[in-house]
Amino acid sequence: MTVSRGTVIITGATRGIGRATVDAILGRGGKVVAIARGGEALSALEASVPDRIRAVAADLEDVASVPDAAKRAIDAFGSVDGLVNCAGIARYEPVGTIGLQSIEAQLRVNLIAPLLFSQAVAEHLRGRGGAIVNVSSTLSEHVAQNTAVYAATKAALNTITKGLALELAPAGVRVNAVLPGGVDTDMLRIPRLRPGESLSAAEIEQRVESQLESLAALHPLGRLGKPEEVAAVIISLLDQTWQTGSLVTIDGGLSVA
Repeated sequence: MTVSRGTVIITGATRGIGRATVDAILGRGGKVVAIARGGEALSALEASVPDRIRAVAADLEDVASVPDAAKRAIDAFGSVDGLVNCAGIARYEPVGTIGLQSIEAQLRVNLIAPLLFSQAVAEHLRGRGGAIVNVSSTLSEHVAQNTAVYAATKAALNTITKGLALELAPAGVRVNAVLPGGVDTDMLRIPRLRPGESLSAAEIEQRVESQLESLAALHPLGRLGKPEEVAAVIISLLDQTWQTGSLVTIDGGLSVA
């Protein structure tokens, strides 16, 4: 079976690249098990196509709960064919302000949770075949100001991707990663404030627009990416039957600028 037309678990399913990937799979006739923290967005997503979406509420920062969440996700439709680890968090912090809590939170959501989810799904897929796609970042290879911890977690995710790909190849399970550049999502719209800086709502909005313009200008194609453009690459990696262990960049030329 073509994985994207089967049943795929997607973490971070209610926003950004995760939501775009949900829409892409539904558009191809597939089913989705949507993983997110919960709340109205997750409930509304499940209600939008109730016969082809199952929602599983899970806080991926609570890594002890991930194995149970993975089991519930696998059981939601009885079986799955693939996994997209899209959930992630970023803390934009200059050196000197990075705290242990921030480090641990980013490690849990960006690295430990994807590994535990992948491990659980891989055991289900072993011998049946299927695919896992991790959503990394170009920051994993080209770090930017104030992103040291986030970049490190994504670099580690790249290594995990290759390690899993090597070990799971004999079981017919493919593992790849997509490395987006700047994509216009909520994560990119977090205002980057200096330590101790306090801004009004209007000033924050202006700061965010300035950030987006500056980030867009870094890309040779002259704009930020769209979530659906990254989702198209994710679909390709789910379905490409002779590709595993790859780190696929989609970044508007950022990495060659």
